[in-house]
Amino acid sequence: MQISWINKFSLIDYPGEVSAIIFTPGCNFRCGFCHNSEFVLPEKLKNIYKTLIPKKAVLNFLNKRKWLLTWISICWGEPTMQKDLICFCEEVKQMWFLVKLDTNGRDPLVVNELIKRWLVDYVAMDIKNEIWSFSLSAGVDIDEGPYLETIKILLDSDINYEFRTTVIKWVHNDKIIESISKYITWAKNYNLQNYRSWNTLDKNFKWGSFTELELNKFKKIAEKSVEKVLIRN
Repeated sequence: MQISWINKFSLIDYPGEVSAIIFTPGCNFRCGFCHNSEFVLPEKLKNIYKTLIPKKAVLNFLNKRKWLLTWISICWGEPTMQKDLICFCEEVKQMWFLVKLDTNGRDPLVVNELIKRWLVDYVAMDIKNEIWSFSLSAGVDIDEGPYLETIKILLDSDINYEFRTTVIKWVHNDKIIESISKYITWAKNYNLQNYRSWNTLDKNFKWGSFTELELNKFKKIAEKSVEKVLIRN
């Protein structure tokens, strides 16, 4: 398990709970609006690979914080690229932590196995764009089949989950939000994250953010299909 960084204390990653956030290097996407290029681009990852945190050190830290932390969040870049993610989650669960996984949905087999073995308690999946247009936002050509399968796995599961879209002016619009929300009809949670222009992977990415009024319009559109819609600024 490659661990590039750990945030030892967070009150915002899982609202209402005290969590630690574990970051993994590498991602199969190249989203121009990504704010974490250091975990994505090979030329930047070279430096991170030199300073990886040993898994044993992370587990020792977590063991000492068992009575303070309740959730462990695994994210950035794409955790399902880690070959021993399932084993790591198993070790974390043995300490009685609750586990949250952030993923773009690239590996439905891993997500399904984690759910089936009760090794994950919450999954947050990004939906970058409307169905059949993922590549426009992902920055690479992808087969959407696995991602759609992951969506179905979550919709059919009994665990808590959320879908989320970083909404970007001149990329997303009413039609796209309606299309995404219809595809995830009856989803428990759908979060709209307003884009902020800073430290983007593509330095020429200059698209804008939406106003509160525009975001609320998206929210009302999505609420026609999804159980709960939140706006994150």
